[in-house]
Amino acid sequence: MTDTNQTRLYSDRSRTEQLIDAARVGDGDALGELLTTYRNYLIFLARSGLHKHVQAKADPSDIAQEVCLAAHGNIKDFRGETAEQFAAWLRGILTNTLAMHIRRYLGTEKRDARLEQNVNQSIASATGFLQAQIAADVTSPSQHFARNEAFLQLAAALESLPDDYRQVIVLRHVEGLPFAEVAQTMDRTVNSVEKLWVRSLAKLKITMGEL
Repeated sequence: MTDTNQTRLYSDRSRTEQLIDAARVGDGDALGELLTTYRNYLIFLARSGLHKHVQAKADPSDIAQEVCLAAHGNIKDFRGETAEQFAAWLRGILTNTLAMHIRRYLGTEKRDARLEQNVNQSIASATGFLQAQIAADVTSPSQHFARNEAFLQLAAALESLPDDYRQVIVLRHVEGLPFAEVAQTMDRTVNSVEKLWVRSLAKLKITMGEL
């Protein structure tokens, strides 16, 4: 491959993928920028993966920071090239970090296969939501970011929403609860939850358009 073709191939890659290329060969600044790009994604997944009993004791932002520090120390182990592959690698680190925190808060250092399975399922559900049809619904081909990386912008938009807006979306779309159970969880009437849900999705679409 000629230098010209190599340059063209590199320029065709998204900014995120260019950062991945640079980070893999030891560019610390690129890795720092890359992890900043994924930070809200990690926070959203951490929030979804925290066991109900430890949500008040563990800060999703702190857990995301732990994952970023671990990624810094282990970037040489990453073998992928795409945004999705990098996200999958970070999810593996996040799963281990969450399981460790949950075991600590529940008073046991022993590995619990069922607990780790629950964490994996929660993260998988949140990941599926970010990459599902709703991502297409709130983005457009004219937006400047690559559509195959829309899950990053969707996570950032969700983290920018008011807590009740984000919660109703998560309960409906990540946990798949019917409105009656969402209302019970949020201590609201079904009617108010349905209206909140509509407002939340509208706000999410507006926020995505501003990114």
